[in-house]
Amino acid sequence: MPIRVATWNVNSVRQRIDLLLTWLKECQPDIVCLQEIKCVDEAFPRL
Repeated sequence: MPIRVATWNVNSVRQRIDLLLTWLKECQPDIVCLQEIKCVDEAFPRL
């Protein structure tokens, strides 16, 4: 069974959260690796 792995350099996840959630729902990857350098850990939208 293949596994779908996705990576994305989000670049301001807080401004793109709606796009990210839509993309996750449509693509349904098994593993997602997000790179975000503009958001401090405490402000990252974990939920």
